[in-house]
Amino acid sequence: MMVKLKAFFHERINKLREEILIPGKAKGLLISRSDNFSWLTFGARNHITLNTVEGVASLLITEDSVILLTDNIEKERLKSEEFYSDIWDELEIIEYNWWEGEEKLLSQLSIASAKELISDTGRYDTLNLNSRIAPFRYTLVEPEIETYRQLGKDCDEIFWELMPKLSPENTELEVQGMFYEALAKKGIEPLLTIVFGEDSSTRYRHNLSRNISIGKRVFVSICARKHGLVVSSTRSALFDVNAEITEQHRKNCYVDAVAIVNSLPGKRLSQIFLEIKRAYEAAGYDGEWKLHHQGGLAGYNPRELVASDFVDHILAKGNAVAWNPTITGTKSEDTVIVGEVPEIISFPQNSHWPAVELRVNDLTIRRPDIIVL
Repeated sequence: MMVKLKAFFHERINKLREEILIPGKAKGLLISRSDNFSWLTFGARNHITLNTVEGVASLLITEDSVILLTDNIEKERLKSEEFYSDIWDELEIIEYNWWEGEEKLLSQLSIASAKELISDTGRYDTLNLNSRIAPFRYTLVEPEIETYRQLGKDCDEIFWELMPKLSPENTELEVQGMFYEALAKKGIEPLLTIVFGEDSSTRYRHNLSRNISIGKRVFVSICARKHGLVVSSTRSALFDVNAEITEQHRKNCYVDAVAIVNSLPGKRLSQIFLEIKRAYEAAGYDGEWKLHHQGGLAGYNPRELVASDFVDHILAKGNAVAWNPTITGTKSEDTVIVGEVPEIISFPQNSHWPAVELRVNDLTIRRPDIIVL
């Protein structure tokens, strides 16, 4: 990323000071959650294991400084591998011995006790301010969107590379392993890779891959993370021509297209959810929406908000959404940047994957077709 991020970084720091730190009448705001840490630093990872919520390094924001708190295990890696230099240069670094713990650092700071800290985890207080900080993550700036586009392109290419290599004899676990390897080669973290074979696609909405052959058809769903941002995407394939499944898949794509075309600035998630339900009915599958969530706001988590009748978040330019309508046996899913025209970043215009084009509200929406291998 060539663009300098220093100004964007300070905008985010100042927003946290003005809206969280000062109103909270605290001397310090501690950012430790992995999603918030990555958002604040434009992709730096403070996690070690993929399943962690709270990382091994924190950012302490005071009225006049930003301090990286990290143990002696992590400092050099964070500097060399995780932080952009123009952000690192803005930090004060305080390192502690891993066996002594973070709390000992308070004696080095102008904070008399942990009671003067507020945090996004509730580590030293009972507030757990993440619900107030999370909305700051929702709107992405152009450097993040560029990073997101590249991640979406990489994921699309991995699907095109791997899916044609599959055979009915492959097990779901084997296919999962193939995707793990391909994602890892591009430095992408596989938060979720689930494989739906012929049996699983009609049995489970969330199939944790099993040691069974995929059979006559398959679709693969991924949630892939790089620089903190998560792309959600699905691709589908048949091993024999099946007109019924192909037609169902395309109707599923229509529901997805309705969701995407309505993903515009000023639209409420609850409004889009209503349009999704209407699209299911128009496609002849009324009620299928009840069997699985339909997706929603995306970004530094696979879903920041899941759409429903009761979620009234208003979309803005720079939001990301990932819809995933399913009809028993089929699924359509990609990640989209909200703008005057929705941009499907994980199914770019130059994708090799065959597309089905759907005209909705005077806009042509391209969705990945189901391919025959």
